[in-house]
Amino acid sequence: MCSFNLKNVNTIRLLSWLYILLYMIKRRILFFHGEFPAGGAERVTMDIADFVAQYGYETYVITHQINSGSYSNIKVIEFQGGGDVDSQENADFIIHTLNSLKIDIFILPICLLSRLDFIKSKVDSKLIFACHSTPFWEITARLHRRRGRARGSFFKMLEWGLLTYPKIVWLKKYDSFFINQYKFVYDQVDAFTVLCEEYKQILLNKMGVSLDEQKVHVIYNSERQCPNVNLNKKKQILFVGRMSYYDKRVDRLLDIWGMIYKKVPDWELILVGGGKELPLLQAKSQKMKLQRIRFAGHSDHVDDFYRDASVLCLTSAFEGWPLCLTEAQANGVVPVAFDCVAGIRQILSPSGVNGCLVPSFSLHKYAEMLLSLLMDSEKLQKMRNNVILKSKEYSPEIVGQKWLGLFESLL
Repeated sequence: MCSFNLKNVNTIRLLSWLYILLYMIKRRILFFHGEFPAGGAERVTMDIADFVAQYGYETYVITHQINSGSYSNIKVIEFQGGGDVDSQENADFIIHTLNSLKIDIFILPICLLSRLDFIKSKVDSKLIFACHSTPFWEITARLHRRRGRARGSFFKMLEWGLLTYPKIVWLKKYDSFFINQYKFVYDQVDAFTVLCEEYKQILLNKMGVSLDEQKVHVIYNSERQCPNVNLNKKKQILFVGRMSYYDKRVDRLLDIWGMIYKKVPDWELILVGGGKELPLLQAKSQKMKLQRIRFAGHSDHVDDFYRDASVLCLTSAFEGWPLCLTEAQANGVVPVAFDCVAGIRQILSPSGVNGCLVPSFSLHKYAEMLLSLLMDSEKLQKMRNNVILKSKEYSPEIVGQKWLGLFESLL
C-alpha cells in the first residue's frame, strides 16, 4: 500500500496552486495577419514571439489563411467567417477571441480595421498598431498603380501625366481620406509603432499631432544574424523580391544592367522571385538581348543566393523597410538602392559605408555607382565587413527588447 506523508501532500498542493497562479498571470498577445506565415511582417512577428516567450508571454496569431511554414512559440487561430476583413462577423470573432483567451495586447500590423472602435469598446485588451511601411504609403501606391495600369497606352499615359499625377501629388486629392483613416486608428490604439524617426515625424505632421506625443514608438524591424557568413563571394548581383511593376520596378534594373553588362564581363545578374510581372521582364530581357542574366523564380531558400552574391540591387518606386536590404547586410552582401524613403536611408547610411544610396530615380547615376562598386574589389570587401556589423543593430534580441519594453509599459 502506498502512503504519502503530510509534507509531500502540502508540497503538491502548493505546486498546483503556483501553476494555476502562473497561468492566471501569464501575459498573452495576439497579432492579426491576413495570412500567416507570409512575408516580412509575419517573420518579424515570429521573432517577437520567440523573444518574449523567454519572459512568460504567450503569442497568438489570428488570420484568414494559414500557410505552410515553420515557426515556434505561436498558436495560430483561423477566422471562421469569410474573407472580408471588415465584416461584422469577423469583428465579433476577434472580440470573442480576445475575451475568451484573456488577451492582454492586440497588435495589428498594417491592416486598418474600420470596426476597430467597436472592437475596442467590447474588450479590455490594449491595442497596438504596427506600421510596417511608410506612413500613408497608400497614397503613393495609388499613384504608381494607376501608372502601371496606363503602361502600354500613349493616351492613358498622357492622362496619367496630365490629370492623375497632378491630382494626387500636387492637389493631394486622396490625402485627407487616408489621413482621416490614420487618425481614426491613432485615436483607438494605446500605442502606434513606426520603423524610423523620420516616419514618426511624417505621421505626426500629417495628422497635426504634437511631435512630443508619447503614443508613437520607433522600433526597427528585426534581422536574424547569419552564423557563418561566406566571405568568398562570387561575382553575382542579386535581386530578391516580388516581380511587381507598380512598386518594385524591376524593369529599371534590367535597363541598368543593359548599360553596364558589357563593361563587367565576369559578373552576372540573378533575379529571385515570382509574380505576374515575371513574363514581361523575361520578354524585355530577350528583346534587349541581355547577357548573363538569370531569372531564378520563386525560392523558399533565398539564403543559398545570399551566401554567394556580392551585391544586392533594389530599384523600387517606394518601400517601407525593405527586409531584403537587412538580409543582404547580414549575409555580407552589399546593397544598392534608390534613396527614395527614410527606411532605406536608415539601413544604408552612410552611403559608401553600409551600402550605396542612389539619387532617385536616375538610372544613369545608378549604373555609374554600381559599375564603380563592381570594379573596385577592395572597396567591395571593406563594405562587406561594414554591412555585417551594421546588420547587428537589428538583431532579434535588440528589437525584441524594445517590443518587450513597450508591452510592459502598457500593462
